[in-house]
Amino acid sequence: MNRLILSAAASALMLGACATESPAEAARIIQDATRAAADAALAAPPPHLPADLSPASVAAADEFIWLEEVQGERALAFVEQSNTRALSRLEGDPRYEPFRREAYAILSAQDRIPTPRFQGDGLVNFWQDDQHPKGIWRRTTRESYASGNTEWETILDIDALARAEGRDWVWKGAGCLAPDERYCLVNLSNGGQDAVEVREFDTQTGQFVEGGFRLPEGKHRVTWLDADTLLVATTSARAPSPRAAIPTSCGLCRGASRWRRRRRSIAANRATAAMASAPRSIAAPTARWRR
Repeated sequence: MNRLILSAAASALMLGACATESPAEAARIIQDATRAAADAALAAPPPHLPADLSPASVAAADEFIWLEEVQGERALAFVEQSNTRALSRLEGDPRYEPFRREAYAILSAQDRIPTPRFQGDGLVNFWQDDQHPKGIWRRTTRESYASGNTEWETILDIDALARAEGRDWVWKGAGCLAPDERYCLVNLSNGGQDAVEVREFDTQTGQFVEGGFRLPEGKHRVTWLDADTLLVATTSARAPSPRAAIPTSCGLCRGASRWRRRRRSIAANRATAAMASAPRSIAAPTARWRR
């Protein structure tokens, strides 16, 4: 605010000088006012930035800094209160319920066009409707899809899996091993949160691979390197580099590791994890882990 007032005052001074003084004097006044404004701008940081990086200075500059503690008691209470207030306003609007029913009918309609993607020599699609609110991962052949009367085969039923395991599983996609894409890393979120559990799944048998790759709940980034190797960025305590397993301030990964199947020895050479403040690309592994 002080900076805004100073800028306005300098502008007024310049206009006044142009109206009442000689051209040379007006130029001098404008130059002095411009220099004074620039000096004031450099003398103090903008009001929304801290003077230094001490906790007290940062807190003084940002009254909402407590929202950075994503699991903090105050932040969670704020989210709950905001959700309650927003839902109350929505449900209080007479248009809300008709719009909600209409949107649900569109999203769950049996005659909507399924959006497939190529996988192996066929097509796959994740489908949700009234009978499968959590969804089914299913596949078909290219010929069947083009026929106009598609016959789908269920690969994985998320509703059935959630009932069997007593978990509120939400589908978060799958990454499959090229080129045949038989084996996939299925991502499951309990309740829809960002953290997922990763399990290796055999799309041919329709079963999770016994003794296969599996990551406990966490904010993972995982990709296949080959049939027996994964590149994993994880906050799990199972990471071979202790530093890589410590999450950043926003709960994400610091570094990545190369995991191999079937052996249980950790390679001797370990590299330093990536930067602490934010996760980097997992293109380059920082450690090797054979299991």
